[in-house]
Amino acid sequence: LAAHGQQMLFDFVENFPKPVIGAVNGFALGGGLELAMSCHFRIASENAKMGLPEVSLGVIPGYGGTQRLPLLVGKGKAMEMIMTAGMITASEAKPCGLVNEVVPVAELLTHCKTIARKIIK
Repeated sequence: LAAHGQQMLFDFVENFPKPVIGAVNGFALGGGLELAMSCHFRIASENAKMGLPEVSLGVIPGYGGTQRLPLLVGKGKAMEMIMTAGMITASEAKPCGLVNEVVPVAELLTHCKTIARKIIK
């Protein structure tokens, strides 16, 4: 069932032929972060917090979290986030490459739409 879910959503988003922009607002933990990592772009609001807390439940991140995270943030940061179940803020996520940009909450969707319009042109 998990493998089917991986293909039906996460791999589908990652391999979608058109760019997918993930707007991250508030908490993106576990599957929420894994879905965001499947997107081609990730724009976060200033109040976003991200992490893969599954290890605190005795399981590893599913849905490609252990593969996508190191590609975005590097092996060391990925291992730290996964093994400690730590959360990072949007301002911490930008320098390590987990998100492309951080914007005020009120501007999140407008900014994502602006990026989409640029791509369309």
